[in-house]
Amino acid sequence: MPSCQTGADLSSGHDQAGENKAGRLLAMLRRVKDFRAARGKTYNLDFVLAVAVAVVATLAGAANYRQIGRRAADLPQSLLAQLGAPYDHFGARYAAPSESTIRDVLTNIDADLLDLAVGAWLHDCATRDRDGDLVIALDGKVLRGAWTDKNKQVKLFAAMIHEEGVVVAQTLVPDDTNEITQVENLVKNLRYRRGKAVVTADAAHTQFKTAILLRTRGIDYVLTVKGNQPTLHRQVFERCLPLLQQTPSHEEEERSHGRIKRWAIWTTAADGIRFPFARTIAVIRREEFDLEGNRLTKEYAFIITSLRGWRATPAAIHTHVRRHWEIENEIHYTRDTAWREDTCSAHTGNGPRNLSILRNLALGIFRLHGATKIKATLEYIARDRTRALNFLIT
Repeated sequence: MPSCQTGADLSSGHDQAGENKAGRLLAMLRRVKDFRAARGKTYNLDFVLAVAVAVVATLAGAANYRQIGRRAADLPQSLLAQLGAPYDHFGARYAAPSESTIRDVLTNIDADLLDLAVGAWLHDCATRDRDGDLVIALDGKVLRGAWTDKNKQVKLFAAMIHEEGVVVAQTLVPDDTNEITQVENLVKNLRYRRGKAVVTADAAHTQFKTAILLRTRGIDYVLTVKGNQPTLHRQVFERCLPLLQQTPSHEEEERSHGRIKRWAIWTTAADGIRFPFARTIAVIRREEFDLEGNRLTKEYAFIITSLRGWRATPAAIHTHVRRHWEIENEIHYTRDTAWREDTCSAHTGNGPRNLSILRNLALGIFRLHGATKIKATLEYIARDRTRALNFLIT
């Protein structure tokens, strides 16, 4: 954990060192257009958003508007100053936005712009010193407590960097469609210049149009093949069947929670497989045993990818496939447990999506600083909220 930085309460003026710490975050938030009229506006938009995410969602795990408002009202004067709060000369103190102000902003602010600004900022922070392939998982999540005007649950589609566990893009899935149609909206803003980008996705995205879209944008794919593509599934199965009689190209074993898990992987060229830009196919055998060696489960996963050569070794493909499912644990599960996202009933306007964006930003800030125990980190900061400033250095 970072060391505690307390700081004395301020009666006037800004703490320049603290302001510099939050400077890049505030600069990013200023990119979002303010929908409010200038007349009568007390708080700058970037300040309201900074209070909501950098100080509230990140600090103390506020899960809804009411909790955000309460946390904002309790912020120390030093922290408000460093985040750019307006100074009330009559009250001789820095002012914090009320629950109603925060609710109004998060309900009405353009979620597309906020998602774009946050995703681009996290993408830049996460890849600043990276070399080699950037592997990104695509997956959707239903906000079970949030409903749209058409009485449908709000569903979001996100892109997460495998290794860092940081969401770098997110989009809303419209009520009358599904996440398959939103791949283009999600990946159009992904830019990585130091190496090549690789996308992993579940079997629902094993579509001809998706493969063509990704490769047209210079992005490789690693996709699971299942029965939703019966012809492709049969072709891959028939090609992989003889491989199962041979020694696996790569094996791994893991012991955890009273179980032994083993993976065996075979790969071969995708010659003759009718799928756009396919270069390699693989089959992964997953087995689970008890500690006495009795097999409990066995299943096979079939994979198709545009990768080849040294980028498509059995070990590399296995790593890509296993890490793809980390988006469930590192993003979806964490948002549910740390911020109780599925019980949040915000439903008006862009509120549900904007709250999820703030949670993604909070998670990203934590992970970029090496924090892995998110709940414990939230509690650590909640005990002294000026500790948040240590996480705002990016």
